[in-house]
Amino acid sequence: MAIIDDADIQVQLPVDKLQVEEIPDDLIKVKEDTERIIRGYLAGVYTPATLASWTTPALTPDLIRAIGGRLAAALIYRTRYSEDSLDDPQFAQFKYNEAMRMLQGVIDGTLVLEDVPADSATQFSNEFFYPTNEADDPKFTMDAVF
Repeated sequence: MAIIDDADIQVQLPVDKLQVEEIPDDLIKVKEDTERIIRGYLAGVYTPATLASWTTPALTPDLIRAIGGRLAAALIYRTRYSEDSLDDPQFAQFKYNEAMRMLQGVIDGTLVLEDVPADSATQFSNEFFYPTNEADDPKFTMDAVF
């Protein structure tokens, strides 16, 4: 179960430097890590049913696949080129920053997932929390003396 495919990753990597098919079996782990990061960040924004519906790349919104491709490319590039240098490659950091900016845009609503119905977004309100200020008399208060 992956929300991105090899093509989503390859489009983010320099073709003359790295091909996805050259990557060892770690590619599955990278895809899983990418998926965990994305689902974790979006857990408070979209309902669990919406996130669970993204079971294949075909069922995942294009914007999420683009974010996932960038994150996976950053992880792969960093791992691959850290063998030659102690410094993190700037390209990997750029891809990571780009992906995280896009993910933050989805979270704050500046980037809209067109493939996802608007009613699947979670908007936290007082109904999500109890007790609230409108609840029954509080059992204790800050100024209570016991």
